[in-house]
Amino acid sequence: MLLAFISGGLGALLICLMAMPIGRALKIVDIPDGSRKLHSKPTPMVGGLAVSIPVLVILVFFAFSTQFTPLYITIAAALVSFLGLGLADDRRHLRPLFRLIFSTVLALAVIFAIPTEKITFFRFSFMDVSIFFGGVWSLIFTVLCLVGLQNAVNMTDGRNGLAMGLLLIWSLLLLGYAPPHIVPILCTLSTALFVTLIFNLRGKIFLGDSGTYALSIAVGLLTIHIYGLEFPRLYADSIALWFFVPIVDAIRLMLFRMMDGRSPFSPDADHFHHILERNIPWSFGLPAYLMIVALPALASWLNPELTLLLAILVLVVYCLIVFSAHWDSSVGRFRLRLNQS
Repeated sequence: MLLAFISGGLGALLICLMAMPIGRALKIVDIPDGSRKLHSKPTPMVGGLAVSIPVLVILVFFAFSTQFTPLYITIAAALVSFLGLGLADDRRHLRPLFRLIFSTVLALAVIFAIPTEKITFFRFSFMDVSIFFGGVWSLIFTVLCLVGLQNAVNMTDGRNGLAMGLLLIWSLLLLGYAPPHIVPILCTLSTALFVTLIFNLRGKIFLGDSGTYALSIAVGLLTIHIYGLEFPRLYADSIALWFFVPIVDAIRLMLFRMMDGRSPFSPDADHFHHILERNIPWSFGLPAYLMIVALPALASWLNPELTLLLAILVLVVYCLIVFSAHWDSSVGRFRLRLNQS
């Protein structure tokens, strides 16, 4: 475990310190444009590399020194594949449909490589029986979860600290349930995220699509694996609570965009973090977003019987914040029209 902490921290630190040369070499430096990209100076998008490479090293190390070789190799292959997809997107801005299709194919490949990495049942904190399902429905639901999480995390990557903060929270939550063979991976992931997050908060480095794609698939696969082993104490609704806010926000955005006649992947400034930022400074908005995710998850870990109630509470808080923002915007537009008339 000490090796995991050291390799994660030092590996991430080295890449972060060399971020600009690496970013220039890979042509993944984000240039401000004065409209959507409002950061003050060119910033390397190598945060994904800073976190992924230490994790890959520890995966390969344990793949050749333990009995879990297929699991480690498959997770490593998925990490490399999604990292490559994200790097290509960072460089060339791939079409959303292509990204979606390619991500789906990669997720299917992972599941076929390790059939146990499928969600085949639900065990809820508020039910005494489990709900089982299999075959094609299990395959479809698992792919939907993995690709859905990838897109939801990508949508949160609009402000410094948010996507990395969420990934760090989820990694730490998984550590609370992880079996011994997964603990070193999560320790490496957590320390690498923590180091890279410090540089990200200072505006020195961005996560990039490579980071959101690779790290979300890693967290997704680890969550499925741990749930399959630790289901007596890790409930499906607890996991849903962890990812609730970014997933629900992604669904809301896609639905609203389609209702407006736009592509569900078109950019806008109506994300939950945008709404928070319009009402409070981001120095308070970031902790508020992270606490809305972390505090209910922590309470659920301490008392699983409260999970359903906590999920309802989070949904109510989320809806009130979003509805309030849209109501204020609608009232403002209505008043402007009255003044103009």
